[in-house]
Amino acid sequence: MDCSVPVDWPRQRRRGFTLIELLVVMGVIAVLAMILLPVTLLARRHARDASCRSNFRQLWYCVTQYANNQNDLVPANLDTPLRISNVVYKNQRATGWGLLYPIFLNVPELLFCPSDPARHVGWTYGWRNWGTADGEVQCSYGYRGGQNLVPDEKTPVTLSVIDAYPHRVFGAEYYEPFASPARIHHPDHINFLRCNGQVEHSLEIVSFGPTDGDFQAALDTLDR
Repeated sequence: MDCSVPVDWPRQRRRGFTLIELLVVMGVIAVLAMILLPVTLLARRHARDASCRSNFRQLWYCVTQYANNQNDLVPANLDTPLRISNVVYKNQRATGWGLLYPIFLNVPELLFCPSDPARHVGWTYGWRNWGTADGEVQCSYGYRGGQNLVPDEKTPVTLSVIDAYPHRVFGAEYYEPFASPARIHHPDHINFLRCNGQVEHSLEIVSFGPTDGDFQAALDTLDR
């Protein structure tokens, strides 16, 4: 008995996707995208926040190294020395955090929060102004100098002075909610550095300006 398949036996036809099946697949992909997108955005936000806190830790290390080489003195604010400031270069001179550059801090990006929507190395008051005759460089982090730590601007600020106020703020993200657009790096908190080197965050958003009272109120809030 011959059981071989005839040469002209019809081949089985392959069936493609129907329109309904294609729509179902597209719907599933869309639902997955809606679920995963917020998770991805949240993960990126947490990564930027972690990088911001790491910047503060590295800045504190730079400050202590600076003081160890400057007879215990910490960097000083040349203008309004008793008020927190985010200016690192002005009037052809370094000030605040800027005094750490380039010997103790050689990576300018440490001065800029990755979540800061306005300040970055290339903005109007960014790092490109460093060393210019009439430029000004502002960073993402305010530097306290000696406000409420020493009695007047003539008193030098040392690590010994800082050690006497371990829970006060040494540096903080420089928030300006009054600006247009508002300059707030993280929508629900502010990162800051205490005088004991600890990096913390506050759920209360403070404003550094536009009045002198705002500066004091911001420090009072973060000092608690």
